[in-house]
Amino acid sequence: MNSTNKLEETILELYKTVKKLRSEEGCPWDKKQTSESLSQYILQEAYEVLESIDNKGKNLSEELGDLLFQIIIQSVIAEENDSFTFTNVVKQINEKLIERHPHVFTENNKKINEKQVINNWGKMKKKKLNNEKDYINNITKTLPSLSFAYDLIRKSNDLSINSFQKKEFKKVAKKELLNKLFEITLIASKNNLDLENEFRKYLNEKQLDIIRKL
Repeated sequence: MNSTNKLEETILELYKTVKKLRSEEGCPWDKKQTSESLSQYILQEAYEVLESIDNKGKNLSEELGDLLFQIIIQSVIAEENDSFTFTNVVKQINEKLIERHPHVFTENNKKINEKQVINNWGKMKKKKLNNEKDYINNITKTLPSLSFAYDLIRKSNDLSINSFQKKEFKKVAKKELLNKLFEITLIASKNNLDLENEFRKYLNEKQLDIIRKL
């Protein structure tokens, strides 16, 4: 049996195992779960994957498996509700990867650098949305505030009105930036400020300000 067939067989076995857990003869806990009740575990398993990567990949295979289980059980629940199937999930991400990498999968593929790839992704995402306002508004609201800020700045750079490139910043070493961030957090704690929450409010205003200018 070649490696592709083995992979297909192994994934199918895992899918059947999850289906069994959700069946009448399955596990009382697994049968009781809903998409909403399981949402906390997706975040937990994702953080455990990150921790494993930070620990030079210790137990990474196991942690990725735990995260994969969460994806499959969410898909099985959706299938039970006639929403979508695990096959849909796999098919959609495969199609998206091919669509987002025309420089790899099209006949007229060309050599482009990493920066050009990122710029192309921004253009493709904008094209799928109705207008630039939808594009800048389409940022995951549950992201941690720093990740939200990063995405807001990155997306604003793709827009015709660029709110952040007017300022000139000198290049700073990563450690120096982290030191400054810690100092800011320290000052906030001394002033009894929940910096995560306050920064989120600030970013919401920034986002609305950009949308108003479009």
